[in-house]
Amino acid sequence: MSLKLYFVRHGQSEANLRYSFYDDSGAKLTEKGEVQAAEAGVLIKNLGVKFAAIYCSPYERAKSTCKIALKAAGMEGCEFKCDDRLMERQFDGLFGERILREQYIELYDYSSDSPERLGVETLDHMENRARSFIEELKARYDAGNILVFSHGVLGLAVYTVVYGRPASGSMYDLRLLKNCEMEIFDLK
Repeated sequence: MSLKLYFVRHGQSEANLRYSFYDDSGAKLTEKGEVQAAEAGVLIKNLGVKFAAIYCSPYERAKSTCKIALKAAGMEGCEFKCDDRLMERQFDGLFGERILREQYIELYDYSSDSPERLGVETLDHMENRARSFIEELKARYDAGNILVFSHGVLGLAVYTVVYGRPASGSMYDLRLLKNCEMEIFDLK
C-alpha cells in the first residue's frame, strides 16, 4: 500500500485579484472562491477516499477552503491541523510593489534565486519547508491518504520535492494549480 498526498489549492481569494504584493495572510475567499471550495468538497466526497489526516496552511483563505470543502464532503466534524510549513511563499520585502512580468518570472528561477534578495523567501527555503513536511508524513504514516489545503506556489515546491526540479531551472515553467484544483502525489 502507498502513501498518497491529496493536495488542494485554496479557492479564489482577494489576494488572487490584486496585482501587487501585500500581507495576504488574512485574505478572504471571494464568493467565487467559496463556490469553488464547495465544489472541491463534492469532488473529495466522490473520490470515496478515507483520510488518515488533514492538514492546512494557517492562512485564512486555505482554512476557509478546508472548512467549506469538508462540510460539502460530509466530513464537517473532521479535525485538521494547521502547519506553518504549508504557508504561501513569503514576499515581505516586496509589499506594496508592483513588478513587471519579467521580474516576477525571475523570482521563480533557481539560477537567480538569492538570499541577498531581502524579504523574499528563497526557492530553496520554500522547497525545504515542503520537504520537511513530506518527510514527516512519511515517518508518521506507513500508508494511507493525507488531505492538504494550501497554496499554488507551495504546490510547486511539493512537486519539486516529489518529482525533482524542472529541467529548465525555473519553477515558473511548472503548471500552477488552479483555485481548488487537486493534485495527487504518491509519496511511497
